[in-house]
Amino acid sequence: MLLILVFRILQNYRQFLNKLLIFNDITVTDEISVKICQTISSSSSSISDYLSEMSYSSKTSRPYQQSSKNLMQFTEIYPTNDKLSGPSPRSGHRAVITDSDLWLWGGYFPRQVNQNESMFRELWRYNFAMKRWTKEETAGDGPSLTLASHAVCLHRNLMFVFGGTGFPFGQHGSNDLYTLNLKQRIWKRHKLLKEPPGKVYGASMLIKDKYLYILCGTNSLQYNSDVYQINLSTMESKKIGHTFDEIEEPSDAGRYRQEVVLHNDKIFVFGGGGISGISFSLKLIPIFDLDTHLWSFCKTTPDPVHSYPSERKFHSVFKISENRLLMFGGAHFDTQLNQHVLVEKHLWSFDLNKLEWTMLPIEMPMPTYFHASAINQRGEIWTHGGVLLTDNDHDSDEINERRISNLFMIYVRPMTLQEIAWSNFVTKILDKNILKKHSLLLHSMIPQKFLNRMH
Repeated sequence: MLLILVFRILQNYRQFLNKLLIFNDITVTDEISVKICQTISSSSSSISDYLSEMSYSSKTSRPYQQSSKNLMQFTEIYPTNDKLSGPSPRSGHRAVITDSDLWLWGGYFPRQVNQNESMFRELWRYNFAMKRWTKEETAGDGPSLTLASHAVCLHRNLMFVFGGTGFPFGQHGSNDLYTLNLKQRIWKRHKLLKEPPGKVYGASMLIKDKYLYILCGTNSLQYNSDVYQINLSTMESKKIGHTFDEIEEPSDAGRYRQEVVLHNDKIFVFGGGGISGISFSLKLIPIFDLDTHLWSFCKTTPDPVHSYPSERKFHSVFKISENRLLMFGGAHFDTQLNQHVLVEKHLWSFDLNKLEWTMLPIEMPMPTYFHASAINQRGEIWTHGGVLLTDNDHDSDEINERRISNLFMIYVRPMTLQEIAWSNFVTKILDKNILKKHSLLLHSMIPQKFLNRMH
């Protein structure tokens, strides 16, 4: 069969590909894998018959969307089901990602004419193979009021959710920890014991070994940079870090809607907002040491041409290699304009060892803040929704906020040639229901790990 031949032949070139692909210099496109497919298929008439039966085609009902394998370029993703069948425009929702799906929880949409504010108690799943949104029903004891600016992280098949707020922001709070079993769609509420965190939103959360760490956040009146360590076996919580005085603005102790990255047993904190509405700069990075339980600051080195990234909150930061992270999006509050202002469109790279910033020649197609983003093991960053700032009246200086529901993806690491073959295979199949016929695909010797991604 064509696909298994492609898988077996191309998988041997993984090591060669890693050596060949240099960051943003050499790209892998559809043409490479398509030419290989054509070479193999030309040698077997039975393969052509098989492809015909499988509705294999490069033509679609919409303008053909390249499944580009180019590194470090955002691509807008168009689901196969109707746009109205997916999540509506929203902000403040959060995302986790598995091998097969992007999962969205919660979100907010502001008051409109003849319509009240919306807080979305919804779980949405986007399946990468089927290219389709599904609104999932859940059971159990899950969050009901705290549906925006919550903290999330993924551990095995569990989505952890902590904190968050309803509307009016800060009025409803929670310091319960929730888990959602993504396979069973069942929520469970966990009461944290001993020293639980306060009821906050805009916190950050990550897992290392058997511990969950929760840090920072606000209840709208007070902001903190406390750090809590939760033993996942016992759900016992211990406060191991205390709020520090900010160097830039000592009266603005504490942060919320920052982004955090774990590196060498240290938690790096990027940006975030303070009580006066400010966004913290990225010249100095707070670092929490998990061994000593102490905070410190490190001074970063600017890009030699473009200086430092703009201060920001409501943004995204992801570790894309052992020593490097990627940052994009966000906003800061302009006190003179009395409104949020988008940061630059460009993406930024940060070297965690050299502490150096580099502005990349890559832009967000739709710069947003309060979007939901996540990265998977394959090095795909998916981002959904958020807030755009638009000028509807060119004769006015007034800037309007607009929530969107657009979905984007960017590759930040080289794909294996096996993944490239699989991506092209599912892209070219018009009738996605064929992908549900696991027995047929197994008979075609498609690896089980790919079949597990279709549900």
